[in-house]
Formats: sequence, structure tokens, C-alpha cells
Amino acid sequence: MEVICVRTPGSVLAALEIREDFSMIERRAQSPGRGLSLAVASAGSDVLLSNRISDEAEATILLDDDSRILHLVGVPFAVGTARLTGLEIDEFGLWARPIQHGIIQTGDVVRAIPHEAGNKKGPFPRMPDGLPDAPHNGEERFSAPYEKRAEHLWEAMIAAGCQPSFEWAGTEDGEALVGRDGSDSVLLVIDLEDPTQQNAIDTLIATGDLASWITEELQGRTH
Repeated sequence: MEVICVRTPGSVLAALEIREDFSMIERRAQSPGRGLSLAVASAGSDVLLSNRISDEAEATILLDDDSRILHLVGVPFAVGTARLTGLEIDEFGLWARPIQHGIIQTGDVVRAIPHEAGNKKGPFPRMPDGLPDAPHNGEERFSAPYEKRAEHLWEAMIAAGCQPSFEWAGTEDGEALVGRDGSDSVLLVIDLEDPTQQNAIDTLIATGDLASWITEELQGRTH
């Protein structure tokens, strides 16, 4: 089941971001600077998964095929980097409640979460999202080295007071880890699929200098 688009009544979103408090915003592509996010739904809102357009939900994940949504009732599943749990099915589709923040966009694949990963906190281990790697990527996304590097970066960015999120997967330039401040301004963008960047990050991890490098990068953006 693949995401065709994410909609609100009357609008198609660039991407849907489910935030840590489970409120939802439209995540627009942006360069470093002031955020351009627009509120979509308040915390506690349910999301509708369906193969047809509906105005019944504040946010609808439109699927190319909904023949298997019955299997998602009562179980956790992943879409993009977000996780949800299926509540019930009615004539509109599957109603689901967010249980982990993340971003949902066109091309993401709905995936069941293995039992052993169901109780994990945070984004790791990540579930493959079905999006293609960037042409220049030297190693596959979701491979063990790729994910371990991403996890080191994620933890270091949080420790430095930054709010990280995975963005731009499946694009020509590839997936990036984007760090924002409390006002949603972009402070740091790390290209996860660039081989040169991968080698540089691995060196910083090996020498124990990753945290100080991120702190220096953030200081350069905030002054």
C-alpha cells in the first residue's frame, strides 16, 4: 500500500509532519531560515487511511490500494517515519491514531511493524519506507552502517538542544537529517546519502568529535 498524497479537506499537502505532541503540521520544503509550516490538526486527532478522497478527517492518507487495511486494525504500523495504530474501519476507511512522531509524504509505503520493534522509543530501528536511494548514495538506506550513523547523529543533535527530523528521502539529492530550533527555524542540514559526508561523519564518530562538531555547527547558525 503506497501513499498517493496526504490531504486535508480541499488541499493536498507537501508532506504531513506528526509532531512529538501529536499535533500535525504541513511540512513544506524549505531552505535554512524561518519555518513555513502550517497547522493541520491539533494533538489527539485521528488520521484516515483510504483509497478515495474524503472530507471526514482533518488529515487523510490517500492510498493506491486499501485492500489490506483490515489487517491494520488494533496493531501498530509505520508510514514514512511516523508510526500509528489502527483503531477501526468504517465506510470512509481506516481510522488510525499517531503513536510516534515523523513525516508522511507521497511515495511512502504502509508497513507492519515487527513485534520485536513495536515497543521501541524514538525513530530507531527505522522501518524501510520503500523510497529510492539517491543516485550518488554509496550505501543503501536502512543498511546497518547507514542507520547506525544516522542514530549517532540523531542523538548528538538532541543532546545539543536541536530537534532532528528525517526529510527529503527519495529525492534527487537524497535523505537529510534536519535540525530545527523551538521556533521551527532550520539550523542544521546533514546530507545522509552523500559519500563524502558519510566518510566525514564516520571519522568524527571514531575520534569522539561528533558532539563538538555539531555544537560548533549550531553555534555558527545561531549567532
